[in-house]
Amino acid sequence: MSQISFTFYGIPVSKGRPKFCVRGGHAIAYTPKVTREAEDDFCTQALRFRPKEIIAEAIKLHIWVFKPTPKSFSKKKAGLAEEQKIVPITRPDFDNYAKLVCDSLNGIFWKDDAQIVDCRISKRYSKTPKVTVELEAK
Repeated sequence: MSQISFTFYGIPVSKGRPKFCVRGGHAIAYTPKVTREAEDDFCTQALRFRPKEIIAEAIKLHIWVFKPTPKSFSKKKAGLAEEQKIVPITRPDFDNYAKLVCDSLNGIFWKDDAQIVDCRISKRYSKTPKVTVELEAK
């Protein structure tokens, strides 16, 4: 069993829905620019932690999403958020964060995200926005 843990620093971005347009009389789907850039940035930071060999077995994954503490929070409320006594219950949905992480790491850490058999996603507030990924090959 191997374990890998790393942190991506920056404001967490969730996977955006595909966009559609018509080019040359044909409808095409494309990934929004914000999502593409977030996946590229996430992937670039994650490359330093990739295993020597791509993981081929089942994977247990925990994704910690630390959203920026809202500036509108009072000092007291911000303190409670830092202590994780107040958690974000706002959009984006937790699964959209997971989708961006999983799609970004396909072919780098594992062959396909179908290998993920256990997944936990936690959303929290932090003065330092980031995404921490903990994975364990079973």
